[in-house]
Amino acid sequence: MAAAAMDGLDEESLQELRSQATRLLLKEDWEGYAAVCSRIVRGAAATDRRVLCSALAHRADARARLGDRPGALADCDAALAADPAHPAALLAKGALLRGLGRYALAADCFRAALPAGASGADEAREMLDQCRRLEAQARSGAVDLSDWVLAGFSGKCPDLAEFVGPVEVRRSAHGGRGVFALKSVEAGAVLMISKAVATGRGVIPDAADSDEKMVVWKDFVDKVLDAAERCPRTASLIYTLSTGEEQEEELAVPDMALFKPESEDLSDGVQAGIGTREALDVDRIMKVLDVNCLTEDAPSANLLGNSGIVNCGVGLWILPSFLNHSCHPNARRTHVGDHAIVHASRDIKAGEEVTFPYFDVLTPAGKRREAARAWEFECRCDRCRFEAEDAVLRQELVRSENELVNGGADMGALVVRLEDKMRKSMVKEKRKAFVRASFWSAYSSLFDNGRLMRKWGRKVPGEAVVAESVAGAVGGGESVLRAMLRGANEGNGCGNRLEVEDKVVRIGRATYGKVVKRQAMRALFRLTLESDNCKSL
Repeated sequence: MAAAAMDGLDEESLQELRSQATRLLLKEDWEGYAAVCSRIVRGAAATDRRVLCSALAHRADARARLGDRPGALADCDAALAADPAHPAALLAKGALLRGLGRYALAADCFRAALPAGASGADEAREMLDQCRRLEAQARSGAVDLSDWVLAGFSGKCPDLAEFVGPVEVRRSAHGGRGVFALKSVEAGAVLMISKAVATGRGVIPDAADSDEKMVVWKDFVDKVLDAAERCPRTASLIYTLSTGEEQEEELAVPDMALFKPESEDLSDGVQAGIGTREALDVDRIMKVLDVNCLTEDAPSANLLGNSGIVNCGVGLWILPSFLNHSCHPNARRTHVGDHAIVHASRDIKAGEEVTFPYFDVLTPAGKRREAARAWEFECRCDRCRFEAEDAVLRQELVRSENELVNGGADMGALVVRLEDKMRKSMVKEKRKAFVRASFWSAYSSLFDNGRLMRKWGRKVPGEAVVAESVAGAVGGGESVLRAMLRGANEGNGCGNRLEVEDKVVRIGRATYGKVVKRQAMRALFRLTLESDNCKSL
């Protein structure tokens, strides 16, 4: 009988178990695969170290796919205790640590796997390089998606590391909690990179089909609950978020260390009260999801790499969920795969609250107030206070909004009247930007209409001038960037070529952040203009 015989099974029976494991592997039946590996582990424990280590490494992979990361790490450690140089165990542990954001520890595993021979050495070398890059990114927040953008978003979505920049959660002067900058940052700088707890995506031919959206939502909720059930850290992070029902004094300010991957205790696999669906506070989690989920097609977001097929995406990103709303925001986010990159969309001073819009803020004050009420809050940003309290302009703003809402008004006449009123009232540039942002649809209708431009064009600032102004109020955005690009091509009031390019790049950085180099940024500009052309067809 072979040395690997086990529990009364001969070598032939062992081969049969291996065949079963192969079939289960092809079916991606990870529970069955792990069970077969367990039978091999039990039989080989005292007889064949090589078979034992291989079975432990394979079971570790299955457990990792099932979400049992503590069990998977335990298997890897058991295999490496028996054979410290076992290549499969080193690769499996490295992959687990990499998935946990422990890039330096993962790199040690992949480095140790290199001398193990040809088997797995190439994979280990590739993963080692990747861990070095991700470790640097986790420390600096530096992201470069240029190659992916220039390749037309083909191939696998780039791997990103979670990153917490110079920000912290504090009490907000507007109530509740918010995210604040610890130091001054310039427009485009990455503030945080967060991986979703879970995402739900779907294809909905009819945007008004609530049943299809409900299917996507139920799938998403199940993923969140599964993630919370399997990972104590994930559950505790979800519980830091508001349910929308607490009193302000009941909301604790979380320690920022909680949001960093290294806060997870790898040696403690199962904490008390977590591990089963019944142990979760499902009602609380559902309330958290109701008020904290983010959509990938939100006005404050860019979605890179979308094939155009998926048109409904929702997810839970923990730290970005602490950002409050403002109609004069200073941040945007870019979605890449399951990661959300939050960047400064204009310069932010130390101590300033970081905000992004929850809804479309390129609309008049009345419509924004309605949207805020739907979210059950009142926006008290400087833009909203100005539009509500300014004695000189308030009547004109109300009149213009009524005309815009009721329809039928000459958009050129409306824009000219607003510009004349602001000029005669000597309104400061910042407040002009607020007004132009509120009536962006009127300005856009004017600039898009050749007949209206021939009639009114000489009486209003150029498209690029208005776009630059509005970007200062809302921190960029694809529709503002499109207007800037079109206006810059016409060269109306933009300055010389270098000045024009600098202004375009600044709004591009405000819109997309510093995630690509200039050549790739130009590719994004082309896509922005192409999407504008498609919408006009």
